[in-house]
Amino acid sequence: MLLTAIEPAQYVKQHIVPMVNEFRKLQQTDGCIHEHFEAADRLLEQLIPNVQYVYESLHMPKMADAFKRDIAEWRTKGLNTPPYFDYSLKAFTPPDNLELSFIIAPLVATNGPAPKGHFLECFLVMREEPEELERVSAMMPHPKNGCQSCRLITGSEGLVTGNCIVFFPENIKVSEKVDSQSFAMFFFNKFQQIYLTETFPRVRTLFGEGWVSDALTTESVYRARSVWGYLHDYYHHQGPRPFDTNLQVKLNFFVGILEEIKVDCQSVVAAYELDVPFGSEIAEYILFERMLRYPNQPDAKSNFDAGTGLFLFEWLIQNGSCFQITDQGLRFHLKQCVKDIKQLVREVEAIESIEDDEQFKAEARKYVKQYLPEGSGKEKFTIPDMYARYIGYTLGKTELLDFTQLQY
Repeated sequence: MLLTAIEPAQYVKQHIVPMVNEFRKLQQTDGCIHEHFEAADRLLEQLIPNVQYVYESLHMPKMADAFKRDIAEWRTKGLNTPPYFDYSLKAFTPPDNLELSFIIAPLVATNGPAPKGHFLECFLVMREEPEELERVSAMMPHPKNGCQSCRLITGSEGLVTGNCIVFFPENIKVSEKVDSQSFAMFFFNKFQQIYLTETFPRVRTLFGEGWVSDALTTESVYRARSVWGYLHDYYHHQGPRPFDTNLQVKLNFFVGILEEIKVDCQSVVAAYELDVPFGSEIAEYILFERMLRYPNQPDAKSNFDAGTGLFLFEWLIQNGSCFQITDQGLRFHLKQCVKDIKQLVREVEAIESIEDDEQFKAEARKYVKQYLPEGSGKEKFTIPDMYARYIGYTLGKTELLDFTQLQY
């Protein structure tokens, strides 16, 4: 019989998370151990039976075996080499609705705490698909839905601090290149704290009052964010080059920016114009998160999501009519923005229609660089003048959020 959420949560918190957090301190960003080898090896040895207990309790015996094999191969090759968890990735199957799932592996916590790298992480989640998704999926049937709405219950440092809300197959460090995305697990109960702490105060400061996206209950925010997740993944599977069948080319930085912005824009249009639950809130979430929060990541000038937000703002202020420049600053008109972004979608899909991969990447790069100025050194870009002038740029002022006690 499956354990209740409380039992495995307590076990993971007490017997696994502390050791994982200690192990992370010994790792470099590539996952390697460069010193304190005996301490690292001892922690791995102690983790094995505890991890096995959790996996078997959750009816995930293949993952228990995969973890042991991955650890054994790493120890054989030497902990001073990168850890590859191919067995764990191949064995992992996302949970069904209302089931628990656990994973431990070296993985990148996207938008998690600095530094970014393949550190050992673990997390326990419960998948919870709200009923609103049935209505949306009936209206917009997904060709192969791989998006899972989950509640993060507990996890290691990279998951319970910082703004990582997603786990993709390509986040795990493996020796074989990941060429398809069979699942995407989202920790949507982290979203409200992020939005109300970081994003919405900027909305009020820059665009004034009269918005609706700060008024939902905690549970409703989870439901709305889950609907947004469905729309986002749905549109990733549409158009001339669906993401799941063009994964490697769309991992290109400039192609990826156009992919994310196109999908965001299509999701905004659907939320605003179709009978989508929480439609107005979702439209605000998408646009405000993209333009106001992502560009203020501490590593913004090399951060992919920051680049998407800067690109979207620059495109809109140069080509659209949704921004009004006044003596009091910038004013934003959502209804007009919905009209503006339809043209942006058309332009991106025209580039996506290019069949040759290299030409496609070249045109994507050329298009993006019209709006994102060249960076220096390791920087992918610099902050555009219009964004700096009208939105402002507060590098490093974002505080690291703590999600050890989640409300929902």
